[in-house]
Amino acid sequence: MLELFGKNDHKPSHCDGYSRRDFLKVGGMAAGGLSLSQLLGMEAKARTGSSHKAVINIYLPGGPSHLDMFDLKPDAPSEIRGDFQPISTNVPGIQVCELFPKLAKMADKYAIIRSL
Repeated sequence: MLELFGKNDHKPSHCDGYSRRDFLKVGGMAAGGLSLSQLLGMEAKARTGSSHKAVINIYLPGGPSHLDMFDLKPDAPSEIRGDFQPISTNVPGIQVCELFPKLAKMADKYAIIRSL
């Protein structure tokens, strides 16, 4: 059972016996009730558009460099670029390492995020 106005024997009360805490409880619930319909409406809208089911985060501490996997720089000086050559994917403008031919065929199914 929800009890809005509890016993305030040890708290000072004002006016009709309600404390500031009681006032804040009721005010907070009123604000939550007013915004609930908007929140539920936004959730319903968000569910209708996308069918994405998962995120795969590749975190490789101590693993291969991103310059050798997904951010090859073939025109960079030899001190900067890696040992591997880039291959084109099925998405124009995106290249991956030559060691990932299967990933190159499925590039329209994932997104490469090059920022933090």
